Amino acid sequence: MRPTLLTAILGWLLPGCISLGAFQGPDVLPEGKTEVGVGIVGGGSLEEGGGGVGMFELYGRRGMTPRLELGARTTGFLATEGIATGAIMVEGKYQLVTTRPLVSAGMGVSFYALEVDDDSFYTIGLYPALWIGSPNLFAGVRMIVVTMGAENSDEVGTGSLVGLTIGGRLGDRVPFRPELTLFAPLGGPPLLVGGLGIAVRL
Repeated sequence: MRPTLLTAILGWLLPGCISLGAFQGPDVLPEGKTEVGVGIVGGGSLEEGGGGVGMFELYGRRGMTPRLELGARTTGFLATEGIATGAIMVEGKYQLVTTRPLVSAGMGVSFYALEVDDDSFYTIGLYPALWIGSPNLFAGVRMIVVTMGAENSDEVGTGSLVGLTIGGRLGDRVPFRPELTLFAPLGGPPLLVGGLGIAVRL
């Protein structure tokens, strides 16, 4: 199967194979504090007839040091034989500048696998990001680099998105996290994605 065809199939039929939401900004959680939440994202191509995408994500993060937080999330979900499956992602964020405007750099890694008609498909994603602003209003530059493959093929497809995110945080103990991202796929039409997360701090 050609990489471009594989990319198109996975991109449109398996919307849970990558994480499109961020639900975070340049601030990091205090050491020892945890935030767990759920977010929904939806959007579509800015090209007429380009289609759309929608999914939800479950996420959690914990402050490890005054400048470092680590987290995990899962996306999707697709029902496979009655079992909910989605991409699993681990991520970290380090605060580079602690005075306003805050600046943080992050990286995430995701994995997704699915078996369909005796064939196994998988994706591995990288998510570098740079955030700047305040906890309540911020901007970010994000990139998603995905490698896709199938068990019965030696060919591997790759795809990438570069995105500019504007987001915010409303509330402290139960923060709402609205965001809007303009993704520009390399070699494709732009994609506008909106999201809203709600979390609880423990």
